[in-house]
Amino acid sequence: MRKVVVAASSLPAGRNMSAQIEFLNRIENYGADVYHLDVMDGEYVKYKTIDFTYFEQLREKSALLFDAHLMVKNVEKVIDKYIKSPANIITVHYEVFETPEALIKILKKIRKHKKLAGLAIDLDTDIKVVDQFLKYTDMILIMTVKAGKGGQSFNQDAVKKIKYVRSLNSEILIEVDGGINDKTGATCVKAGADILVSGNYIYNNDAYEAIQSLKGKNG
Repeated sequence: MRKVVVAASSLPAGRNMSAQIEFLNRIENYGADVYHLDVMDGEYVKYKTIDFTYFEQLREKSALLFDAHLMVKNVEKVIDKYIKSPANIITVHYEVFETPEALIKILKKIRKHKKLAGLAIDLDTDIKVVDQFLKYTDMILIMTVKAGKGGQSFNQDAVKKIKYVRSLNSEILIEVDGGINDKTGATCVKAGADILVSGNYIYNNDAYEAIQSLKGKNG
């Protein structure tokens, strides 16, 4: 069985730095592996959240892996700022690029600077678009809800998407994001996912119990 990596989403903590630091400390103390930094620009998605300006201060408080999930429209304009940031993984959305070549260029640039390159596929996008990008990508992020808002319900179509990507490559990291709790998380892991991104389930419950249940150690 694949090891389950738990990534706590920054989204429920909002844009207040004190709230971000408190949540980061809490999830690190209780066993999370990654802080999933949801970055929204108010253009690709409706809402606006934290951005690279938060990262340095958060890094001072934690040694966790930072995964910057860029839900932004103009990646090319901001990518250098995230590459220079303490993010360990930088994940960009397929949907914001006009051409495959433009996306490949960004994925190569991320890798060139010794960061892991992630490719996010939104809920309504055909998962088969990943085929041409796998060799440039370290991680595929499968959205199990529509990008841009926390608290949505898990879409079961994600299971087929996970299985599809895993059938293409047995080693690539597969991350899932949206509506993840102990039950939906277990379903995703069984299908082949490695990294479970969870926001409200961890934030609104006992963080230790929630994180351990995602890892399959409770119940």
